[in-house]
Amino acid sequence: MLLLAGTAGCAQAQEYAVPGDVCGVEVEPALLKPLLPVGELLRQRTAQEGDEDIAGCVMDVDKLRELTFQASLVPADVDPLEVKRRNLMRAGNPQKTDIGSDARIADSAAVASTACTYKGEPRRYAVEVWVDKHPIDVDKRREDLARFIAAYLQSAQKAAGCTS
Repeated sequence: MLLLAGTAGCAQAQEYAVPGDVCGVEVEPALLKPLLPVGELLRQRTAQEGDEDIAGCVMDVDKLRELTFQASLVPADVDPLEVKRRNLMRAGNPQKTDIGSDARIADSAAVASTACTYKGEPRRYAVEVWVDKHPIDVDKRREDLARFIAAYLQSAQKAAGCTS
Protein backbone atom coordinates (compact mmCIF):
# COMPACT_ATOMS: atom_id res chain seq x y z
CA MET A 1 0.00 0.00 0.00
CA LEU A 2 2.81 2.40 0.80
CA LEU A 3 4.37 1.74 -2.61
CA LEU A 4 1.15 2.65 -4.42
CA ALA A 5 0.78 5.88 -2.47
CA GLY A 6 4.35 6.85 -3.33
CA THR A 7 3.80 6.11 -6.98
CA ALA A 8 0.60 8.16 -7.15
CA GLY A 9 2.39 11.10 -5.55
CA CYS A 10 4.97 11.13 -8.35
CA ALA A 11 2.41 11.61 -11.13
CA GLN A 12 2.91 14.83 -13.05
CA ALA A 13 0.17 16.89 -14.63
CA GLN A 14 -0.09 19.12 -17.64
CA GLU A 15 -0.35 22.42 -15.80
CA TYR A 16 -0.34 24.74 -18.83
CA ALA A 17 -3.26 25.51 -21.13
CA VAL A 18 -3.06 23.77 -24.50
CA PRO A 19 -3.19 26.47 -27.19
CA GLY A 20 -6.01 26.70 -29.73
CA ASP A 21 -3.58 27.60 -32.50
CA VAL A 22 -0.33 26.41 -34.03
CA CYS A 23 1.73 29.06 -35.81
CA GLY A 24 -1.36 31.29 -35.82
CA VAL A 25 -3.55 28.60 -37.42
CA GLU A 26 -6.58 27.51 -35.40
CA VAL A 27 -6.48 23.92 -34.19
CA GLU A 28 -8.62 21.94 -31.82
CA PRO A 29 -6.68 21.76 -28.52
CA ALA A 30 -7.84 18.15 -28.08
CA LEU A 31 -5.88 17.18 -31.23
CA LEU A 32 -2.71 18.93 -30.04
CA LYS A 33 -2.79 17.82 -26.40
CA PRO A 34 -1.68 14.18 -26.95
CA LEU A 35 1.48 15.42 -28.70
CA LEU A 36 2.54 17.58 -25.76
CA PRO A 37 4.27 16.29 -22.62
CA VAL A 38 3.35 17.07 -19.04
CA GLY A 39 4.91 20.19 -17.65
CA GLU A 40 4.32 23.58 -16.11
CA LEU A 41 5.02 26.15 -18.84
CA LEU A 42 4.34 26.05 -22.59
CA ARG A 43 5.84 28.66 -24.90
CA GLN A 44 5.11 28.92 -28.63
CA ARG A 45 7.63 30.87 -30.66
CA THR A 46 8.03 31.66 -34.36
CA ALA A 47 10.76 29.87 -36.27
CA GLN A 48 10.84 31.51 -39.70
CA GLU A 49 13.14 29.76 -42.14
CA GLY A 50 14.11 32.52 -44.58
CA ASP A 51 11.66 32.08 -47.46
CA GLU A 52 8.38 33.99 -47.23
CA ASP A 53 6.57 30.86 -48.48
CA ILE A 54 7.79 28.86 -45.46
CA ALA A 55 6.41 29.52 -41.98
CA GLY A 56 7.10 27.66 -38.80
CA CYS A 57 6.96 27.64 -35.06
CA VAL A 58 8.24 25.71 -32.10
CA MET A 59 6.55 24.69 -28.86
CA ASP A 60 8.73 24.49 -25.77
CA VAL A 61 7.54 22.91 -22.54
CA ASP A 62 9.52 23.87 -19.45
CA LYS A 63 12.17 25.45 -21.73
CA LEU A 64 12.73 22.25 -23.76
CA ARG A 65 11.80 22.03 -27.44
CA GLU A 66 9.03 19.49 -27.81
CA LEU A 67 7.31 20.16 -31.16
CA THR A 68 8.39 21.84 -34.39
CA PHE A 69 5.87 22.81 -37.06
CA GLN A 70 6.43 24.00 -40.61
CA ALA A 71 4.10 24.98 -43.44
CA SER A 72 5.36 25.49 -46.99
CA LEU A 73 3.84 26.73 -50.22
CA VAL A 74 5.90 25.23 -53.05
CA PRO A 75 5.76 25.03 -56.86
CA ALA A 76 3.44 22.35 -58.23
CA ASP A 77 6.37 20.33 -59.61
CA VAL A 78 8.09 20.01 -56.20
CA ASP A 79 7.28 16.90 -54.18
CA PRO A 80 7.46 17.91 -50.49
CA LEU A 81 7.46 14.27 -49.36
CA GLU A 82 10.51 13.53 -51.49
CA VAL A 83 12.27 16.64 -50.17
CA LYS A 84 11.67 15.44 -46.58
CA ARG A 85 12.27 11.72 -47.26
CA ARG A 86 15.57 11.45 -45.34
CA ASN A 87 14.24 13.37 -42.35
CA LEU A 88 11.17 11.14 -42.27
CA MET A 89 13.37 8.04 -42.35
CA ARG A 90 15.26 9.35 -39.32
CA ALA A 91 11.92 9.95 -37.58
CA GLY A 92 11.24 6.21 -37.80
CA ASN A 93 9.47 3.97 -40.29
CA PRO A 94 7.39 6.47 -42.32
CA GLN A 95 4.18 4.99 -43.68
CA LYS A 96 1.93 6.36 -46.41
CA THR A 97 -1.47 7.48 -45.20
CA ASP A 98 -4.58 8.82 -46.87
CA ILE A 99 -4.36 12.50 -45.88
CA GLY A 100 -4.36 15.32 -48.45
CA SER A 101 -2.74 14.49 -51.80
CA ASP A 102 0.09 12.59 -50.08
CA ALA A 103 1.24 12.07 -46.51
CA ARG A 104 3.61 10.06 -44.34
CA ILE A 105 3.32 9.31 -40.65
CA ALA A 106 6.52 8.27 -38.87
CA ASP A 107 7.20 7.36 -35.25
CA SER A 108 7.92 10.97 -34.31
CA ALA A 109 6.90 13.06 -37.32
CA ALA A 110 4.19 13.63 -39.89
CA VAL A 111 4.30 15.38 -43.27
CA ALA A 112 1.25 15.95 -45.48
CA SER A 113 0.74 17.87 -48.70
CA THR A 114 -2.05 18.77 -51.05
CA ALA A 115 -2.35 20.32 -54.49
CA CYS A 116 -3.95 23.75 -54.47
CA THR A 117 -4.23 27.05 -56.30
CA TYR A 118 -2.53 30.13 -54.91
CA LYS A 119 -3.05 33.51 -56.58
CA GLY A 120 -4.23 31.72 -59.72
CA GLU A 121 -1.17 29.44 -59.94
CA PRO A 122 -1.04 25.69 -59.29
CA ARG A 123 1.01 24.98 -56.15
CA ARG A 124 1.47 22.41 -53.41
CA TYR A 125 0.94 23.16 -49.77
CA ALA A 126 2.73 21.03 -47.17
CA VAL A 127 2.63 20.88 -43.39
CA GLU A 128 5.00 19.11 -41.05
CA VAL A 129 5.11 18.29 -37.36
CA TRP A 130 8.26 16.96 -35.70
CA VAL A 131 8.23 15.59 -32.15
CA ASP A 132 11.56 15.89 -30.38
CA LYS A 133 11.17 12.86 -28.10
CA HIS A 134 10.67 9.31 -29.33
CA PRO A 135 7.36 7.87 -28.17
CA ILE A 136 6.87 5.13 -25.61
CA ASP A 137 3.72 3.91 -27.40
CA VAL A 138 4.55 4.17 -31.12
CA ASP A 139 1.11 3.10 -32.37
CA LYS A 140 -0.68 5.70 -30.23
CA ARG A 141 1.75 8.44 -31.28
CA ARG A 142 1.17 7.58 -34.95
CA GLU A 143 -2.62 7.77 -34.44
CA ASP A 144 -2.28 11.11 -32.63
CA LEU A 145 0.00 12.49 -35.37
CA ALA A 146 -2.39 11.36 -38.12
CA ARG A 147 -5.42 13.00 -36.45
CA PHE A 148 -3.51 16.21 -35.85
CA ILE A 149 -1.88 16.53 -39.30
CA ALA A 150 -5.18 15.87 -41.13
CA ALA A 151 -6.89 18.74 -39.32
CA TYR A 152 -3.84 21.01 -39.40
CA LEU A 153 -3.32 20.59 -43.17
CA GLN A 154 -6.89 21.64 -43.89
CA SER A 155 -6.81 24.65 -41.52
CA ALA A 156 -3.33 25.85 -42.51
CA GLN A 157 -4.05 25.58 -46.25
CA LYS A 158 -7.20 27.63 -45.85
CA ALA A 159 -5.41 30.24 -43.69
CA ALA A 160 -2.67 30.54 -46.33
CA GLY A 161 -5.22 31.26 -49.07
CA CYS A 162 -4.34 28.12 -51.01
CA THR A 163 -7.65 26.80 -52.42
CA SER A 164 -8.48 23.33 -53.67
